[in-house]
Amino acid sequence: MPARRRQHGFTVVEAMVAGLILVIGGLAVLTAVDTAARSTYRAEQSQVRVNALQEELERIRELPFSRVALTGLPTHATDQKNPDWRVSGGNFALSRSGTDMRPIVYQGSALQGGGTVSGAAVSHGPTTFSSGDVSGTMYRYVVWLNDDTCPESLCPGAQDKKRVIVAAMLDSTASGGERVYQEAHADLTDPDAQRVDNALPPGEDDDSAWQFWLTDTPCDQSARQPIVADHLAHNTLGTCGDGLETGDSAGAPDLMFTEAPPLDPGHPADNQPLYDYATDVEPNVNPGDDRGLQMPVPSGLLGQTGCLPLDLGGLLEGNKQWKVHHWLSPAIPNGHDILLDGRGTLSLWTQTINGAVHPGKICVYLFTRQLNILGVPVDTPVANLDDLLAADHFPYSEASWPSGDWGEIEIPMHFAAANGGAIHLLPGTRLGLAVAVHRDGTLPGDGLQFNYDTPSFDSRLELETSSLLPAF
Repeated sequence: MPARRRQHGFTVVEAMVAGLILVIGGLAVLTAVDTAARSTYRAEQSQVRVNALQEELERIRELPFSRVALTGLPTHATDQKNPDWRVSGGNFALSRSGTDMRPIVYQGSALQGGGTVSGAAVSHGPTTFSSGDVSGTMYRYVVWLNDDTCPESLCPGAQDKKRVIVAAMLDSTASGGERVYQEAHADLTDPDAQRVDNALPPGEDDDSAWQFWLTDTPCDQSARQPIVADHLAHNTLGTCGDGLETGDSAGAPDLMFTEAPPLDPGHPADNQPLYDYATDVEPNVNPGDDRGLQMPVPSGLLGQTGCLPLDLGGLLEGNKQWKVHHWLSPAIPNGHDILLDGRGTLSLWTQTINGAVHPGKICVYLFTRQLNILGVPVDTPVANLDDLLAADHFPYSEASWPSGDWGEIEIPMHFAAANGGAIHLLPGTRLGLAVAVHRDGTLPGDGLQFNYDTPSFDSRLELETSSLLPAF
């Protein structure tokens, strides 16, 4: 009986299956490489832009005070994404929303007491800047400010000091991660006119931007802690003393810290990890693919619409710890009384869930937290001066919310204390921020996603102040 013939090699079907597996594996590798490259590019963009803004401010500061003026009057732009949109005639809006107009200081403009500005040395631009493969354009503005703290007898008129605003706009951004323009401010006082009792304290910086980066660290910690894994949503409805809690137990709000998120030393710069900050809040489709914090739309019990109250204690909202997220700064240390100028901006990385295309709206709260005599925290929201219908919060909406990948939005804030006065942060006070998704039956979608505490997605709060800032 002849020996059975041996079978060698692959059949056509086996070869096709093997090829398909190789293609799928190759696509997965290419996708991972592409994502890592885009994340690295975003981190590089952020650093280049910050450096360019600071270098430009330092260059202008070195000029004589009289020469800190624009060489010509900029013109209005129709595109709201262009900082020239805030130009109106001879005025520039300090707020991104187009409010709080201040007179521009430019060559030939009038000086109080007679005469005109001469010797201007600041070009409005736009001029280009670049570093490596990152490039963009720089815009400059100079406006007059009135020093409300200086008596009229010592500081007559409304030309007491100048504010320099520099804005950087990138030429291109990583796919799906569009960045809006970023700006930096500095207030300059005429050294020849500055009175002795108005001198800056030793070591005080006249920069007007106080930056807090949002972190994934509970506020019972004094500094940012490394993120090592995906985790359940932090319940941030309690106090710092409650520590980290998840589920229904009220826990510590997350920390807002004054240092930008560093690179994770356990991973190369081109492959920084992104974590899921709420594994108990998952999308219905691709539940394992979401990253950052997913926040569902509030249920709107009893027909309620709009923004949740800052204090959720009286609401019958299920899983309320998922519906609003709180951050707190470290407590202001002894020896500091910080006066906020009433202007700020929240830069927030966000996107829709599963790439859905639809409008979106969020509610942002800025508040102070102090402890009463019983040690119970008391939160006091600031008053929104630009929207009387949203007195205790800042609504923000877009007709097409970022989708398909993370996009950066900026929410301007113009505020005061509830009684109309300035916001003072006394020792022991914490500054607070809260974000929630707006509930509105006309808006589609199950919720929105937010990312922060990574070098690529550096969500942060910037507040204007001329006070001496503490080192936390």
